[in-house]
Amino acid sequence: MQTDIPKPTIARLCLLYRYLDELIRNDVQTISSSQIGRRLSMNSHNVRKDIGYLGDVGNLGAGYDVIKLKKAIAAKLGFNQQRNACVVGIGRLGSAILNFEQFQVHGYKIVAGFDANINKIETMRTSVALFPSHMIVEIVRRFDIQLGVIAVPEKAAQKVTDQLVEGGIKGIVNLTPVVIKPKQSDVFVRNLSILGDFHYLSALITLNQNK
Repeated sequence: MQTDIPKPTIARLCLLYRYLDELIRNDVQTISSSQIGRRLSMNSHNVRKDIGYLGDVGNLGAGYDVIKLKKAIAAKLGFNQQRNACVVGIGRLGSAILNFEQFQVHGYKIVAGFDANINKIETMRTSVALFPSHMIVEIVRRFDIQLGVIAVPEKAAQKVTDQLVEGGIKGIVNLTPVVIKPKQSDVFVRNLSILGDFHYLSALITLNQNK
């Protein structure tokens, strides 16, 4: 069984994992690579190649067992273990993420929130423990936090990143307008941007209209 999985394959397996969740909710028991390909806009050959990284998951001829395939992805990519997470910046966006209940369902527990505004920390109602931003390093270490979400003003983004990395964080979702870069190569970052996605979709619309 191959152990080194290309990042594009990881992204597609994560998308497939979400789709399998949907199938399970709808009581679908088996699905073929061609059906997966049509639903996820992928070539069926690539679907089978991606699934091949999981080892022997079986194929009944009529398709893959949905539950077995989902468990195989979870085991291979570590989705069957709980990871502690935190949110830095508890404005409107950060607060919404802080209280999003589905994280816990899928194995991600937000155990801490941080903000530079002490008054906001003292007045916000939430079941998550809140701390001032200067305690990031200490709390990340104390709670064994592996994942962080950054939702701070852009001028503070890199400083917060450095604090999270110093505390031992391993993965960061960056929701600020700036692109952040961790100082350690074993820390992974997703720089997400609604504006960036609007640009991408706008480009597709424009290029399609100019055909």
